[in-house]
Amino acid sequence: MSSYLLLLIILIPLTGAFFTLSTKNDKNYSSGNIYNVSIWTMLLNTFLILYVFSLIDTSKQGIDIVEKYSWLSSPKIDLLLGVDVFSMLLLLSINLSFFIAEIFIYRKSERSKTLIASELLFVSLINGYFIAADIISFYIFFAAVSIPLIILISTYANISKKNILVRFSLYSIIGALLLMVATIMIFIHKENNIPLNMAGNVNMVGALEYFVWLSIFFAFISRLPVWPFHYWISAISSSIKNPLVFLVSNLIPLMGLYGFIRFWPNTVPKTIAVYAPVFEIICVITMIFIALISLSNKDMRYKLFAYTTVYYLLYLIGVFMPTNTLKQNIGYSLFSYIIIVTILSFIISHIEEQKKKLDIYSSSGILCYMPKASKCISLFILASIGLPITPLFWNNFIIISEIFNYNLMLGIFVMLSIMIIGISFLEELYKQKDKTYATSSLIQGVDMPNHQFVICLICMTILCLSFFKPLWFVF
Repeated sequence: MSSYLLLLIILIPLTGAFFTLSTKNDKNYSSGNIYNVSIWTMLLNTFLILYVFSLIDTSKQGIDIVEKYSWLSSPKIDLLLGVDVFSMLLLLSINLSFFIAEIFIYRKSERSKTLIASELLFVSLINGYFIAADIISFYIFFAAVSIPLIILISTYANISKKNILVRFSLYSIIGALLLMVATIMIFIHKENNIPLNMAGNVNMVGALEYFVWLSIFFAFISRLPVWPFHYWISAISSSIKNPLVFLVSNLIPLMGLYGFIRFWPNTVPKTIAVYAPVFEIICVITMIFIALISLSNKDMRYKLFAYTTVYYLLYLIGVFMPTNTLKQNIGYSLFSYIIIVTILSFIISHIEEQKKKLDIYSSSGILCYMPKASKCISLFILASIGLPITPLFWNNFIIISEIFNYNLMLGIFVMLSIMIIGISFLEELYKQKDKTYATSSLIQGVDMPNHQFVICLICMTILCLSFFKPLWFVF
C-alpha cells in the first residue's frame, strides 16, 4: 500500500507534542491551548485509526496493510510499517483511552507543558512500536519509548527513594541494549533488515542462537512485572498519584507482552521454546503473590496495579500456549481491559482527591457522598472481573479454558489468582459503599462532574457492543 496512513498515526501525536512545547509560558493562556492541542490530537488520531481499521480485511490472518520507506542507502535498509487486526485493536484502545483521559482532566490543573508533551510523545512512540513491521524499526521504537517514560515517572511519580527510579531507568536501558545487540546480530547474520514475521527463519546454531534469543527474552522481561523484576514496577505504580502518568506506566507491561506475541513462541527455535514451562511457573507464582498482597493492602490504587499485573500475566501465559488461535481473543480482551483500567484509574484518582477535601483518612463509606461515581466504579469493577456483558467475559473464558486444557494445575493457580484479585476489588468496593461509615449525606460538590459521568456511560456502552460483536465499529 502506497499511502501514508500508518506513518500519520505516528506523526499526528508527535506533531501535537511539538505544538504543546511551543505554547507560551503564560499559565492562564497556555493551559487552554495545551488542552485543546492534546484533545484534538487524540480525537483526530482515533478517527484515523478507525478509518484504517475499515480498510483491513478482518478475516485475513497476518499483516494486511504495509508501508515501506527507504532509510539508509549504504547499507541499504528499508523500514516497514504494517498492521493486522491485533495491532489495530491495541492502537485503537490506547488512543481512545488517552482521548478519554484528556476529557477527564477538563478544567484540571494537570496540564503542564511537560506532562502533556511527554504524554503525546509517548503515544506517538508506542503507536510506532505497534505499527513497526521489521526488526530495526521495532527496536527503534522499543528503545525510544523509554524517553517519555523516564521523564514522566521522574517528574510526576512522587518517588521517595531515588534507587527505585535508578533501577527503573537501568532496567529500561539494559532491556534496550539487549534488544539492540540481538537486532544487530540478526541483521549481520541475514545481511538484511527482515520483517518481524520472518525472525523465526533466521537459522543460527549453538551459542549464537541461545545468546540472541535469550537477549530478546530478557529485553521483553524488563518491561513485565514478573518475579524478580516485579519490584520496580510495583514500587513506581504505587507511588503514582497522577492518573495520566499511571495510565502511561500501566502500558509498560503491554510492550513486553506485545514483544512476546511478535517473537514468541511460534517463531522461536524449538531448542529455546522447551524452557517455556519454567517461565509459565514463574508467571503463576508472581500472579498468586501479587494477588495475595492486594487482598491485605487497603490502597485502592495498589489493588488496581495488582489487577493489571495479574491480567497481563494471564495474557502472557496465553501467548505461550502451543496454539496461535488465542491471539485474537487476547486482542479483544486487551481492547476492553485498557479502557476499563483507564476509567478506574481516573475514578480512583477522583475519590482520592475528595478524601483530601473532606479530610477523610479512610475510604470507607465515601461513595455514599458520590452517587454517580458509585454507579460508575461499581459497573467498571464488575466489568474488570468479568461482567457477562463485556468482551472480558467470553475471551478470558476462552483463554483460561485453553490454559486448563494445556495444564490442569496451571489453570487452577491462574483461576485462583483471578478469584483473589476479584475478591480484593469487591471487598474494597463494599467498604466504600458501606453506609454505616457515612457521617453525613449532605456533603455537596464531591461527586463526579457530569461530563465524566457521561464518558463512563459511553465507555460502558462501547464494552457492551464489543461483547456482542468485537469489531462492531468496522463497516
